[in-house]
Amino acid sequence: MLKSKINLMHAVQELTTGGLERLIFETSRVIDRDSFNVEVCCFDKLGYFADRLNEIGITTTLLQKNQEKFDMRYPYRLAKFLRRKKVHVLQMHSGSYFFGSIAGALANTPVMVYTDHGRFLRDTRHRVITDRISSLFADKIIAVSKELEEYLIRVVKLPQKKIITVINGINTDEFRPGEKNPELLSEFGLDGGFKVVGTVGRLDEVKNQRDLIGAFKIFKQTHPKSVLIIVGDGPLEKQLRHYAGDLGLEKSVFFPGFRSDIPYILNLFDLFVLPSLSEGTSISLLEAMASGIPPVATDVGGNPSIIDHMTDGIIVRPEDVDGLARAMVDLINDSDTYNKISQDARSKVERDYSIKRMVDSYTEIYMELLGKKRKFKYLANV
Repeated sequence: MLKSKINLMHAVQELTTGGLERLIFETSRVIDRDSFNVEVCCFDKLGYFADRLNEIGITTTLLQKNQEKFDMRYPYRLAKFLRRKKVHVLQMHSGSYFFGSIAGALANTPVMVYTDHGRFLRDTRHRVITDRISSLFADKIIAVSKELEEYLIRVVKLPQKKIITVINGINTDEFRPGEKNPELLSEFGLDGGFKVVGTVGRLDEVKNQRDLIGAFKIFKQTHPKSVLIIVGDGPLEKQLRHYAGDLGLEKSVFFPGFRSDIPYILNLFDLFVLPSLSEGTSISLLEAMASGIPPVATDVGGNPSIIDHMTDGIIVRPEDVDGLARAMVDLINDSDTYNKISQDARSKVERDYSIKRMVDSYTEIYMELLGKKRKFKYLANV
């Protein structure tokens, strides 16, 4: 037991929906609460996971920056907040790095850690420059995949000595194989004979759901009694709906938006497809694998590190609609391969990608960095 609790503050843009937000919720829930006092600060808005965190006794605060223009005063306001909360460890996440690191420096926060959860398709020069400036203040920079770590060093040119990889983890008790929920089947107008292809993620260019809709058009020629469920919300929803309609799939492609029942939704799927153009370590991919849903994913980012091709999933080239469709058809038609991949996917996530393993890694980093600070020397031996 520590002499006093360590005040850990997560900094994030928002706590609405998505893998990053779920990750903050899960790590905050699992970390040793006898050692850490955990809070979350949102820069733009709160959201679904803010409510869930409050339910388990973790305070979330909206310290909103100007939503219309660059807020030059925001780092000073944030620094005042960090000092008032007596933050010992500032854990920043994608989108909060620049303002967070400057505020942490102004507040003389003992330890600052930044986790990069993935990059845009095209990094702007502005983001590269601000990331380099921010890295002057961070004690440690965490990438969620080895591929991302290499990118941060080679392209963004962040200091290699500060960068480490910690692979994301998930709650394998919540995400597990299960029967198809009759109420959900009824909601989507399905019966047990339908083949359900699905994906989960924000409706954004980088997630490339357009290619999945195109591949599903081909898949449906072989399996006419099939549907595609695209879970999530985002700026491209209207465009994707129109595209599905243009292909004559308006009655076969569902856009249920944000869902709070993802574990049950995943159990509806017969195939999980991740057609992204860029990824870090995909939380939704890990959740699908933990649920025993055979995945088909593109060869980008951390996907090929998670999936051993033809062992616990299928890897295809990005932006190859025909190849994506062929992989989907081949997998659903080969019951032996399908069943083996389902079992091996679940086993791999249980073994290598548990939330506990990830939280233990973060805890070790926090304690090591605190141990190097004079005020916290006693922690080095805890």
